[in-house]
Order: sequence, then C-alpha cells, then structure tokens
Amino acid sequence: MSSEEMTGGNSPVPAQRVHLEWPYRRSPGMRYAVAVCAVLVAALVRYAFYGDATNRAVFTFFVPAAMVAVWYGGFGPGMVATVLGLIVGDFFFFAPRYALWPLGIRESLGIGVYSVTTPLCVTLCENLHNRVRQFEHALEHERHRDHLALPVVAQEFANYLTRYYLLASSRNYAYQSWPYRTSFVRRYGMAVGMVIVAFALRYWLFGTQDHRFPFIFFVPAAMIAAWYGGMAPGLLAAVAGLLLGDYFFLSDHEALGVVREPERVAIGLYAVTTTLCVMLFENLHERIRRLEHAFDRARHHTHPHGVASGHGGAQDTLAAH
Repeated sequence: MSSEEMTGGNSPVPAQRVHLEWPYRRSPGMRYAVAVCAVLVAALVRYAFYGDATNRAVFTFFVPAAMVAVWYGGFGPGMVATVLGLIVGDFFFFAPRYALWPLGIRESLGIGVYSVTTPLCVTLCENLHNRVRQFEHALEHERHRDHLALPVVAQEFANYLTRYYLLASSRNYAYQSWPYRTSFVRRYGMAVGMVIVAFALRYWLFGTQDHRFPFIFFVPAAMIAAWYGGMAPGLLAAVAGLLLGDYFFLSDHEALGVVREPERVAIGLYAVTTTLCVMLFENLHERIRRLEHAFDRARHHTHPHGVASGHGGAQDTLAAH
C-alpha cells in the first residue's frame, strides 16, 4: 500500500513547531545546578570574609546568589537558591551555630526580612522572564504568519507601534523602548521613593544605635528601582542607599568620614551586591528591547503588505484618513 493510500491521498500534516521558552531552553540539570552552586559559593565567600563569626552579614551573599539563580534558570531555581540560602545561613552563621533554632529576636527579624525581600526580588526577575517569553511567542507568530492572538504584553506593544507609526514625525525604531516608555519622573520617582521606604524601615526596626544590617533594606530598594526604571534609576537608588546607610547606620553615624575595617567590608559588599543585581536586571531589559525591535521589524518592516511598512507606510495610512 502506498503512502498516499495510507494517508487517504492527503499530504502529511507538518510537524508542529516546538518553541522552547526562555530560560527553559537550558536543561533542568544545568539550571538547578547553577542555583546550588551559587549558594555554595555564597557560603564559602561569607566564610572567607567573616569566618566563624556569628550574626555578621549572614544573608548578604545569599541574596545575589538567589538573583543569579533566577536570572539564569527562572523562578524554580531562584526559589531553591532562596530556601537553601536561608537554611545554610541559619544553620552555620546564626547563633546558636549548627542548629536551626531557637533564635533571638534579632535573628528572627533578619530571617523574616530575608524571607520577604529575596522572594520579592526573585518574583520581579521572573516577571521580566515572562515578558521575554511573551515577546518570543509574539515574534514566532509574526515570522510564521500565525493568526493567533498575541500575548498581552506583545499586544500592548503592537498597539503602541500602530499609534507611533500613525505620527507624521515617526521614524523607524526611534520610539521609546522598554522600560523608557514610562516617564522620566515616574522611573526616578520610584527610585527615590524606594530609598525613602528602605530608610524608614531600617530606622524603625533598628534605630541608629544598632549598627547591624546597615544596608538591609537598601539592596531590595535598588533592585525594585532597576526592575521598574532601568539601570540608571537602579544605580541611583544603590548610591543613595550607600550614602544614607553610611551616614546614619554605621558606628560613627551622622558622618561620612573614615570607617573601620569591618565597615569598609560591609560597604564594599553592598556596592558589589547591588551593582551585580542591577546589571542582571539590565541584562533582561536589554533582551526585552532586542525582542521589541525584532517584533517591530517582523510586523512593520518585512511584510510585503504590512500594516505600516516603514515611514512611508505611516504616511500612506495618514493619507487614507
């Protein structure tokens, strides 16, 4: 029996395209291995800096470890790194050592802050991953002429592009890209507002006489600022948090002068941690911007009969009205 007879004379149905979503194109073993390795490296670096000292910068290194894990592997590895960092930090670096409990008030508060801020930052990073995935799917639809509904984020951008190319002054790819469509005032206002909230929380919980955790809330403040507004607002929040933490919450408060060796280490760690996390967010922002422009090319500049094929298409549309 021939193949045509077996299929009833019809041509075989083409295999459905399989789109491996970001960041799941990487194998689960690699993604979760990076999460575990990030936590192990964080624990070793913490031990190298502070040795057996208890209650000193317990979770400082585990926050960026969770950020690296979620940036590389997604939400699952990020949460695995968060939980492992909590267990390792409590077991090895909180008093009493080599035990998960009992804990004092300060230790419980440190765990509580870590348990809230780190999952929050992991969730923000996953939000950007989801935006990447939506644009990847939208780009697949455009390139293969699939008549399917676009994901919400991509549909919003498509509507924005349509409005943009209707402007007589429009130029190819000259529109405001992610996250710069949000106004300057809102992006930098978010950065300043998050630093103020972080300062208020640190002052309310610890005052100025307790010199532990001087930058505890300023790290997530910088992350939120970078997630919402981009690299520059994130770095602004990081610098503002550094100045406020140094001036008010280190041993010689209300001064920006000479600090002791442990405090220099704390300042350096804060600077490295916040800069790393802001750069990871910016890496995802840049990926989103590239996908936006690729989607624009596929929809407006490569279709023979597209909605608006370049600047001339926008003028034709205006002429029709």
